[in-house]
Amino acid sequence: MKVKMLIQTQYKNALLRADKIYDVPDSTAHRWHQSKIAVIVEEEQNTIK
Repeated sequence: MKVKMLIQTQYKNALLRADKIYDVPDSTAHRWHQSKIAVIVEEEQNTIK
């Protein structure tokens, strides 16, 4: 699941920067969304219309 980071954090020895989009497991994405670390990016936003 794709998420847009709200803060900078480290995840599995990788630096994830704020305002960047990353692909993480669904459970991690939901947990981060609930903790206000990231927002879930809808797939439709990635397509050009």
